[in-house]
Amino acid sequence: MVGERETGNETYTTNLLRGLAQQPGADRYLCLSPHPARLRALDLPANFEPVRVWPAPSLIRIPVATPIAVRREKADLLHMTTYVAPPWSPCPMVVTIHDLSFLEYPNAFSWRVRTMLTTLVPGSVKRAARVIAVSEWTKQDLIRRFGVPPEKIAVTPEAPPPGFRPLPDARRRPLPPGVEEPFVLAVGNLEPRKNLARLIEAFGLAVRREPGFSGQLVLVGKAQRRAGEVERAVHESGVESRVVFTGFVSHDELTLLYNRASLFVYPSLYEGFGLPPLEAMACGCPVLASNATAMPEVLGDAALLVNPLSVEEMAKGMIAVLDQPELAAGLREKGLKRAAGYSWEATAARTREVYAQVLASR
Repeated sequence: MVGERETGNETYTTNLLRGLAQQPGADRYLCLSPHPARLRALDLPANFEPVRVWPAPSLIRIPVATPIAVRREKADLLHMTTYVAPPWSPCPMVVTIHDLSFLEYPNAFSWRVRTMLTTLVPGSVKRAARVIAVSEWTKQDLIRRFGVPPEKIAVTPEAPPPGFRPLPDARRRPLPPGVEEPFVLAVGNLEPRKNLARLIEAFGLAVRREPGFSGQLVLVGKAQRRAGEVERAVHESGVESRVVFTGFVSHDELTLLYNRASLFVYPSLYEGFGLPPLEAMACGCPVLASNATAMPEVLGDAALLVNPLSVEEMAKGMIAVLDQPELAAGLREKGLKRAAGYSWEATAARTREVYAQVLASR
């Protein structure tokens, strides 16, 4: 996932590696990748060795090339960080499951990805010695859907990546092209699960009710194959000139947007964890988020939580934060504290405990 612009999955893998690099001990990590040069760019210590796995296509790399590399390198444990484990391995396996959205919202995925995940994830979970879930919500979803024994699942929450923080010089830095203050910010790939069509409708409703707000709605994220619903919502919203699509942005650009936004909105219908609201909080941005799935667990009372199916409730929430400086200030303060309670060092330490437990029971 490193270097693939896969947002959440890439964030998890990259920062887990960096967190493990800070753990004490003399463990040796073989970092399997079809593109080892991308791993070298992370400046990991000498006990992290990039190992090329080829061919690159996942349908061959995961079931064939990965276990061959594991056997060749005589590894003691294999950790697959994104959903799917090979059908056989010469050593025990750990697999991370980020969410089961491919079952809840199958139309958000291409036929190929949906078929692969639906077919391979249940067997991967069954074969793994331990399963890592990124939230208690995802753990309970695994138990409910696949009957995984609770003791087999370890919860290791994610964290905002390093660098997301309040910027003292944010006002002096140029915003991405087309973005002007004030603006409401949303981050997420343009797919149905992210609920952006309702957000656009709610933004239009809020603008009509609050004619004094002259700002934009800035949407950050890659367009998916099924982004037509979002495009239709923009055309029907009555505020088409105020909606800005930035596409994928760099870490630095995103940090700046979090710092300059008047409000961050995350109306997702389904999240196994949900990193963007924590990233916004770490930058001191007030957050309005969905009250569904893992969001209440991750965000607590540091965000204003609303029903993601209610355009009316979403619009009222935006108006409340934009109109009430004391509410926005309170959310900023709570958000900074909430985000500070998560760290990749803690995630890595918990993950390493899972490795130790698996190796001890071989």
